[in-house]
Amino acid sequence: MDGDGEPESVGQPEEVSPEGQQEEAGAQEASAGEERPEEEEEEEEEEEEAAAAAAAAEAAAYLAELPEPLLLRVLAELPAAQLVQACRLVCLRWKELVDGAPLWLLKCQQEGLVPEGGAEDERDHWQQFYFLSKRRRNLLRNPCGEEDLEGWCDVEHGGDGWRVEDLPGDCGVEFIHDESVKKYFASSFEWCRKAQVVDLQAEGYWEELLDTTQPAIVAKDWYSGRGDAGCLYELTVKLLSEHEDVLAEFSSGQVAVPPDSDDGGWRQISHTFTDYGPGVRFVRFEHGGQDSVYWKGWFGARVTNSSVWVEP
Repeated sequence: MDGDGEPESVGQPEEVSPEGQQEEAGAQEASAGEERPEEEEEEEEEEEEAAAAAAAAEAAAYLAELPEPLLLRVLAELPAAQLVQACRLVCLRWKELVDGAPLWLLKCQQEGLVPEGGAEDERDHWQQFYFLSKRRRNLLRNPCGEEDLEGWCDVEHGGDGWRVEDLPGDCGVEFIHDESVKKYFASSFEWCRKAQVVDLQAEGYWEELLDTTQPAIVAKDWYSGRGDAGCLYELTVKLLSEHEDVLAEFSSGQVAVPPDSDDGGWRQISHTFTDYGPGVRFVRFEHGGQDSVYWKGWFGARVTNSSVWVEP
């Protein structure tokens, strides 16, 4: 009580007007309305996932019932990377099909890598044959001088150095073996040499393939002299380890090309490395030439269309 004997005022709950009640109810309804779409979206996502899982299960069951020849044709339509990285993980049956020869023989036939009707027992590893065939290409860059000396290393410019010339050149002959070849490298009166080093792993050949399968590695080169001057030519190819140790080597030695020789024109030299053992990671290709009359200018050996291949 206060001094006048009146009771102290005690806080009473405020009465809410009808308008306030309507606003509060509206706010609650709006809040509930905001929550419903999220719940509905979650339900829709769950339903879609369930439907997708059911469809996948149905498709898997359908494929599981397919006869093997038909399933092989279905799998053969898929990219090779998907077969190896995904399909072989689906189930034991698919793994056996992906690892087996018939699927890869079929892919080779479909993509024109072997003729239709090729016998399965002609080759043990059709999967390796497929991947090697798809990668098959000349691993040397700028083999004909279209980009001057771009791509070549350890270039030695003896005499007047290397020069790129247009075919057939002075006292030369056309290159009839490949119409796309338009140029060649001409050497001078002292030894001119140049090289390329091919990183096999960077080119897509993996360690297990190189160490176990040891596919054939083929080096080829074309050389020629002039009709008015003799010359010398030389080719050296080395298979190198990761640390550039020499694991296998081929050398032609110095080949003398006399002027106006009976077999004049362009000559090919080739060497195939097989059973070279594990550890090969690089191929070093080096060739060179000079003239044998010591004339100023470019009277030495001519080279073009050099190549390094990994054969299936």
